[in-house]
Amino acid sequence: MAEIDACESADTGPIFIEGWPTETSASAAIVRDVLAGLYDGRYEPGQRLVEANLTAIFGISRGPVREALKGLAALGIVDITPQRGAQIKVLTVSQAIDILVIASALLSCAARLAASNIEQSGARERMQSALDCVANFAKDDNSQAFAHARNHFYAAITRIAGNGELRRILPSAQIHIIRVQFRAVLQAHDTTRLVDYKRITDAVLAGDATAAESAMRLHLNRPIASLVAYRAKIVAENS
Repeated sequence: MAEIDACESADTGPIFIEGWPTETSASAAIVRDVLAGLYDGRYEPGQRLVEANLTAIFGISRGPVREALKGLAALGIVDITPQRGAQIKVLTVSQAIDILVIASALLSCAARLAASNIEQSGARERMQSALDCVANFAKDDNSQAFAHARNHFYAAITRIAGNGELRRILPSAQIHIIRVQFRAVLQAHDTTRLVDYKRITDAVLAGDATAAESAMRLHLNRPIASLVAYRAKIVAENS
């Protein structure tokens, strides 16, 4: 299995988050730990994040903890409400679909631009390295390490695309909530993900903008279709 270090680069960090905290501050460590904990089962949507517990776990004062919680709220990972404090966000199925629809449109655009820019210096190496990174994982691996590799893949495409505004406005950390909260619904696509990543990469490396856009759209429309079907099933069961 690939380790996180295998994908270290300027693209690392949770998907599409500009200014992701790479510093070693206590608050940044908490943010990273919560995201990692979503994948290893220590945290889950709906769980409360109690300041006193976090200060004890990390051995720090409440100041950095509060800073971390505010940062997580800004990233859309937690909701902070009076009396209840911080709680990891729970998305409705419709909210998850809306987020993925926007991600699909923007990433499809990024794939098209990446294919058009593939002849720029270092672009081919960056794209191939990103594919190699995700290819090192088993098809059923949904660990935080794989999440890191997957994010590296998408981030490589957006960097090659060369559009700063595109990278800025792409949906960010809520993608992690979707992956964790709806894991059982989305896991059916695990068997096809590497085929999808390779198809996207081949199109980008070939400089075929139309094929790259189509491959990315197909890849992201799979989970959207699953969530739409899941929502219909819920409606039918409750009607």
